[in-house]
Amino acid sequence: MPKFLLILRGDPDTWRHLPPDQIQALIGEFEAWAGKLMAEGRFVDGRKLADGHGRVLTGKPGKAVITDGPYGETKEIVGGFHLIQADSYEHAVELCRDHPELGLNGSVEIRQLDLMGQPDG
Repeated sequence: MPKFLLILRGDPDTWRHLPPDQIQALIGEFEAWAGKLMAEGRFVDGRKLADGHGRVLTGKPGKAVITDGPYGETKEIVGGFHLIQADSYEHAVELCRDHPELGLNGSVEIRQLDLMGQPDG
């Protein structure tokens, strides 16, 4: 079954300004969404990325330029990911229509993994 990477983007300030009870409620929404897919055997993995840490490499192999990132002035950052299994792109879209990130004015980018000739498993 094809696997799809869900890249979750949003405004980091959304979470910073919420009271603890609202943060817990939102975490519950994310867990419920993932739990629904787990019950169907479609959720493979997912994680929140650490706040404020990262590096960006550009250039050529052996001569990479390294910069810090993500940048504080950025209004939309990659905050996490999910890896799911779906029958097709269309099916992956259907599975994501109620993703909690969308309720936070964020976005969910869906990308199919290319297994490069490797067996799926």
